Amino acid sequence: MGFKSAVRAGGWTLVFWALGVGLLACGGAGSGDLPCDAACEASDEACRMAACSGAPEESVRAQVDCSALPAGGRCLGPRVVERCHDGQLSREDCAASDACVESESGGGARCEAGAACVESTSRCSATGALERCSAGRWLEEPCEAGCVAEGSRGWCGEPGRTLSGFARYERRLPDAAFHDWTSETEWVPARGFLVASFQGGSLIDLGVTDGVGRFTVRLPKEVGPEDLVVVYAAGQGKKGTVDYAVADPGLSGAQTLPVTPGASARLWSWARPTRALLESPVVAIGESEGSGAAAVFEAVSAAWNSTRERYGRTGLPVVAWLGFGTTWSCGACFAPWQVTAAGRRWGAQLWLPGDADAAWWSEAMVLHELGHWAMASHGTSPSEGGPHYVGVPTFPGQAWSEGWATWFSSDTRGNPRYYDRQGGTMFWLDLETRSPELASWSRPRPEDGLLQPIEENEVAAMLYRLGTGTPSRQAMYEALAAPSMNLAPWARGYRKHTWRMVEGKQVDVVETADSAPCLADFLDSLMCKGYPRALMDAATEPTVAYPYPSHAPLCR
Repeated sequence: MGFKSAVRAGGWTLVFWALGVGLLACGGAGSGDLPCDAACEASDEACRMAACSGAPEESVRAQVDCSALPAGGRCLGPRVVERCHDGQLSREDCAASDACVESESGGGARCEAGAACVESTSRCSATGALERCSAGRWLEEPCEAGCVAEGSRGWCGEPGRTLSGFARYERRLPDAAFHDWTSETEWVPARGFLVASFQGGSLIDLGVTDGVGRFTVRLPKEVGPEDLVVVYAAGQGKKGTVDYAVADPGLSGAQTLPVTPGASARLWSWARPTRALLESPVVAIGESEGSGAAAVFEAVSAAWNSTRERYGRTGLPVVAWLGFGTTWSCGACFAPWQVTAAGRRWGAQLWLPGDADAAWWSEAMVLHELGHWAMASHGTSPSEGGPHYVGVPTFPGQAWSEGWATWFSSDTRGNPRYYDRQGGTMFWLDLETRSPELASWSRPRPEDGLLQPIEENEVAAMLYRLGTGTPSRQAMYEALAAPSMNLAPWARGYRKHTWRMVEGKQVDVVETADSAPCLADFLDSLMCKGYPRALMDAATEPTVAYPYPSHAPLCR
């Protein structure tokens, strides 16, 4: 589930490790008539595709009764508009800064520019009600004292003395050629960070930074020399509970997983004297203070909130471990292992390297690991482990897991380019153009079937085409969480493998008796929920690449 690099004779390669932790067709074959491809040989995919290309697409019809939808559509969560056109369901994703809004006059739903909110922020509405951002949308809260706007927040009643300010941090991006990190840093807003006000050691108030890094917190009437304002790389899944965070593991040097965090493990935080902020209300987190941890938190927050908006529920409470000077035997990786550390019980962990590569600046890499978290939270991982190489096909379970993670990173960032730095070298690949920088791109072959070894980035590239083929990627997320993707045995019959890698080759391969999901099962899940056949075939290219039979998905 993570990356580790190795320099091998003959060129740069990347080694990956994964941490192991009755059917009927939905197409023409299920109605009692002869299948549309009955005259074709089973191995002749071109014949089967041609024979079935004119068949009625009953399997791709929307599984929602459009008569139940309002005439102008409705909001499916905070970021998806759902409508009916000519009796067929259509969905549209709102842009990152927008949100779905339903008209109070019954005029339907639309994406409203700038309507997105940051989790746990509050405001006073136009009618004077207290509202709080929850799961990506503004919800009214009871408030008998009346809402009072002060600073960047809405308060129930007069808040008393407050401090308003900004939090920002210093970060680096890839240079224009994607050969290294930029030599110059830039300052960016710290969005969605918890901000606490303390009098001595007592908590006075807890707020959160908004989309431009603004915060407002209540202060004691008299501010003393020991009073502090502290910015935390942490977020709340529900009010009063920290459910995702970046933490220092309290360990140093090379560590072999599994490992227990040190006694000094703590959430990354940055404190400033309250008196100093009253004079200059800016918390500026520099690179020397560990702003890399702030950059990691932005990625963790993006993954947490985007999946909550997609699924309507939270994922596993997760902590990302980053210690500068601390490395892990897995490189960078994820596992749904519970641990009690840094003040709470976590349901999952990420380990990120703190070495000279400064890979904490790679939002793409961090979100890849969080793609595994999303699968563990809302789907089922194949749990197929073993090393493998970029550009080299691997077993279907591992390819599915890693390919989903890379696609999730791309989708969350809105960018098809993946990048990372390992072993002193930066590399990149582009899912849209299938352009890798440091390795050849391996394509599947139709004659090798659905369960052939496949390169994980090819899986990610197919998912990218599926996601960009329609105005909404909601179906992709729903397919991952569908019962058919979470109930063993899986329809396509793939079974998990174990192996070792010797000089870039898989040896000691063992096929176990354990059923595991793979890409073909996911594509079935999509098709059985109504994904268009033409778009599926455009993504998989069954006659020249991956031979997925879109005319005959296995549905249950």
